[in-house]
Amino acid sequence: MLRFLFCVLLVWVGAAVHAQPLQILTESDPPAQFVDAKGELTGYTVELVRDIQKRVGNHDPIQVVPWARGYKAIEAEPNVVLFLMTRTADRNPLFQWVGPVLEVEFGLFAKADSPLRLATLDEARKVGAIGVYRDDVRDQMLTKAGFTNLERVNNNILNVKKLMAGRIDLYAASTLSYGVDTVEAGFKSSDVKLAVSMETVQIYIAMSKGMPSAVVDSWNAAVKAQRQDGTMARLLAKYYPQAKLPGPAQTKF
Repeated sequence: MLRFLFCVLLVWVGAAVHAQPLQILTESDPPAQFVDAKGELTGYTVELVRDIQKRVGNHDPIQVVPWARGYKAIEAEPNVVLFLMTRTADRNPLFQWVGPVLEVEFGLFAKADSPLRLATLDEARKVGAIGVYRDDVRDQMLTKAGFTNLERVNNNILNVKKLMAGRIDLYAASTLSYGVDTVEAGFKSSDVKLAVSMETVQIYIAMSKGMPSAVVDSWNAAVKAQRQDGTMARLLAKYYPQAKLPGPAQTKF
């Protein structure tokens, strides 16, 4: 009888944990997250997260907010989900991680006709200005590395416009998203080129440090199932045709 009551209690506690409302936040960053011509939120990670929600029985809405606001929320509040987030050495102990769901190469991009030639990332310290998305992981990486020639804006579309107008020499982006940024800014993807690589990183769905472990585990189990049943591969092919499934989670830095 006691064993039966204990099992019932476990089920009740588990249900209570999953019943807690989550604050699910993301930013506008096509093709991962964007509002389509019909005014509906969609994209690679939006579809991925909604599929996870169906698998775990969560119905909380996804809210689009500026990245800086979302980052502050996940740092300060216990039940926040924020996507997408690059997992780095500095961020690793601050949050809990679901994924990886994407693997990308970061780099600095120049105008296609730019005479600028860079053999190493370190040489980019000598250019006049590098555009970065404020509080983005590439901003954080370059700032930590001691770059003092960074110009911060609130989205990478503005960085492309500044680049094409000659107001900055380079801007930081990923090899998967720079073409979308360029088209969104009113140019062709061929108008921009990779000038120098930064590093290849894994990208995750992040959860607050105070998120119950049962929630984190259930979401990770759903991502594992998405990999196994082909859901992740199908969505990657839809939104990132050139991307491959991310490798095993990198947890040590």
